[in-house]
Amino acid sequence: MILQFVIAALLLLLVFSVVMVTHFVRDKAQQGRNEDRRNQLNHELYDIRLKEVEDDLSQGVVVDKEAMVAELQYNLLDDIDEGKQSKQNNAQRIWVPGVVFLVLATVALYWSVGAFQEVNNWQQTLQRYPEIHKKLFEENDARPNEQELQDLMLGLRTHLANQPNDAEGWVLYSRLGRVFKDKELALDAIKKAVDVAPENPEIELEYIELKMKIGDEYSKATAPLMLKNFLQRYPDNYDAWSMYGFMALQQENFAGAVERWQKMLSLVDPKSEKAIMLSNSIDYAKKQLTQQQLAQQQSEQAAATGTQAEGVDSEQKLNTNQATAKAQASPAVVGAAYQVNITVTQQVSYTDNSTLFVYAQAVNGPAMPIAAVKLPVTEFPVKVVLSDANAMMQGIKLSDHKQFIIKARISADGTVNKTNGQWSGVSQVIKAGQKAAVNIEINQQS
Repeated sequence: MILQFVIAALLLLLVFSVVMVTHFVRDKAQQGRNEDRRNQLNHELYDIRLKEVEDDLSQGVVVDKEAMVAELQYNLLDDIDEGKQSKQNNAQRIWVPGVVFLVLATVALYWSVGAFQEVNNWQQTLQRYPEIHKKLFEENDARPNEQELQDLMLGLRTHLANQPNDAEGWVLYSRLGRVFKDKELALDAIKKAVDVAPENPEIELEYIELKMKIGDEYSKATAPLMLKNFLQRYPDNYDAWSMYGFMALQQENFAGAVERWQKMLSLVDPKSEKAIMLSNSIDYAKKQLTQQQLAQQQSEQAAATGTQAEGVDSEQKLNTNQATAKAQASPAVVGAAYQVNITVTQQVSYTDNSTLFVYAQAVNGPAMPIAAVKLPVTEFPVKVVLSDANAMMQGIKLSDHKQFIIKARISADGTVNKTNGQWSGVSQVIKAGQKAAVNIEINQQS
């Protein structure tokens, strides 16, 4: 590309130089023709005057012929100025330094304000792109650094500019956008992938998931409807039902979660690990639904006796105390325990009604929490202990995972639903059995 640019620049300079030279050559030719006509006229006038002198000589008017001829030659041919002609020839050579100056000025201007270095880096990145792509996607133990991911992103962007119908390329570009926390880029790229391959259910489902996770309020509001329409077209898509079930769990819609997980159970082998996990999840949701219904009945009874407000306050306090006790009391620890120290940066804001969620997730696995703790926000720092006692589902234990991460999130409304403006933090990858305390700083705002 740089070579093409240099060739194009040289061609433009050559064309401009030819225009300049052509002008001087044409002017020189015109001057030559004018000089020839003047010389011819001088010769004609000389011949006419010489004839007149001979006539005068024959009539006896002129006595000294040689003197008259010499004077005639001097007077009529005196305007042929060879020195002046030489100066004109020298002036015509001005185009030579003009062209040189033009070339030097052009190069100096591009070097000072052009993007030579950026273009050169881009070209070098494009040359390394196949190697980086092969390393990341063909080597099992590849651990790319940030610079390699940036180079991959630049090369991929160039590739997509040349081949805009590469749906898988747009999907990868979207995922890289998520890596660099560019939400708008990630959503735009996955949208283009859907436009390129509208019949690909995996790409469409990833688009819906991104809208739910990182989209704006409108995107998050329309994503559930898109998911419902998707399930009408692909009623046996396991991943779509999994997303639909997790959506119900986030909304604490346990009845909906049970119904959707039962649908998923019909799509898998009854003896498979997925079936066991789904059965445990259904049991967990049913227990939560029973507790939810019991709490609702107690609330209705309190309202009937005229003590609804006090009943609600008592229930909230009871739930808060239970959550706090479960998070902090040592007798609740089962299996390997992980102490989590949570701090916040100065710009983090919260109220007395805010709730802190601390939960563990599998590395490169589903977003479903493995274990979780919910407690009211009072002050920071906060210390929490996570173990198998805090498991979200029966049969899925923290001790079953070799690696996981722990996240902390502050919710203003006390629900698990993710909304814009929430503050959160995440730990480094934790290995099973780690004895050192896990430190999390809440410093990211969605």
